[in-house]
Amino acid sequence: GAIWLAEYNIILPINTMDIATENAVYSSEEARAQTVERIHELDIHTGDEIENLYHSVVRTTEDMVDTIENVERQNEVISRLQNGLILVLADMVESRAKCTGDHVRKTAAYADIILRELKREGVYTDQLTEAFMQDVVNSAPLHDVGKIQVSDAILNKPSRLTDEEFAIMKSHAAVGRKLLKDAVEATEHSSFLDTAIDMAGAHHEWWNGKGYPDGIAGEIIPLSARIMAIADVFDALVSKRVYKPGMPLEKAYAIIREETGTHFDPVCVEALFKAQEKIERVLNSHADD
Repeated sequence: GAIWLAEYNIILPINTMDIATENAVYSSEEARAQTVERIHELDIHTGDEIENLYHSVVRTTEDMVDTIENVERQNEVISRLQNGLILVLADMVESRAKCTGDHVRKTAAYADIILRELKREGVYTDQLTEAFMQDVVNSAPLHDVGKIQVSDAILNKPSRLTDEEFAIMKSHAAVGRKLLKDAVEATEHSSFLDTAIDMAGAHHEWWNGKGYPDGIAGEIIPLSARIMAIADVFDALVSKRVYKPGMPLEKAYAIIREETGTHFDPVCVEALFKAQEKIERVLNSHADD
């Protein structure tokens, strides 16, 4: 009888609590609610220290859930603030060049579409985590941040750039990479800034190694930069610039196709064309820019 009482009043309740807490999941709001509900459902009434322990477990679990939810809310506010500041900075850089037509927002949207299509197609699966895709979209507006050191005269020149001017224009990739690396050194390391560095520094690299600033090729070029290369060129082709009118859509598509395997990653180009309707919806939504 004593053994049965010990098992029923001590071992069973403690094991039950142990299993419930061991299987607790806090990764989403729904999972947290289910965890709290499961522990409440144990409803242990032993009338002794075991019951007191149970109530402590309940309170601790509820406090932990509240803390996690508060942290998530704060992180969400910080994330929105960060993204807002990035867009302000990108707009400041962009506004120096006339007729850019909301370039930073469109290229971020195109990059997001290409990323989602690649994910749907099941390619580059080792890289295409949700966190990586979010980092690409959020840091995409910084891809041209290096243009902050290019003079207005060059940015807005209506005629062909001289070789010297073009060299200065091309420097924006290396300059942007250095600016963002300096930002990393001044703050804490983050995957977001790593992605921003990759895109700023390598979005003018070519698949065949004939791009700049480093002349790297193929999959050595970061995936984020290979995607931005397509988004950037596509938007430049179809948008009005100080030195040219916007190009008809079919002609822009033809150029992208023609430069597949030389300038662009063929897999990423294929994703662009498979998501053509979504790409054109973004383009049309900015038609008046």
